[in-house]
Amino acid sequence: MIASCGINCTYCYAHLKKKKPCPGCRLSDDGKPEHCRKCKIKDCTNERNIIFCSDCPDYPCVLIKRLDKSYRSRYHESLINNMMIINKKGMQVYLEMEKERLKCPECNGVLTFQHKQCSECGKVFEVQELSGI
Repeated sequence: MIASCGINCTYCYAHLKKKKPCPGCRLSDDGKPEHCRKCKIKDCTNERNIIFCSDCPDYPCVLIKRLDKSYRSRYHESLINNMMIINKKGMQVYLEMEKERLKCPECNGVLTFQHKQCSECGKVFEVQELSGI
């Protein structure tokens, strides 16, 4: 569920919706938002036969920098920071950090990374950007 760019699709609103949830970046296009189906970053990693953008010698490229800037301003999420944590601390540590950070403090449901809204109780919470580097 970790996209090539470093976004954790587990906490995306499209994956957490009740009807026809998105299967994540790496699987079929069923249930995916249009911008995910047409993702240039996903196409690039497929063409280069790499799993993560950070595996590329051109990382971080213009596409990643642009998307990171957009996600930082819109969602207070940094895919470059996510990849740094994954590369320095490992996938398991990153996943544990995300699980704790995006757990609803009211009902233990799951918060979307976009709007920090619980998929179970619907409440919205303040959530800090991941850190740890």
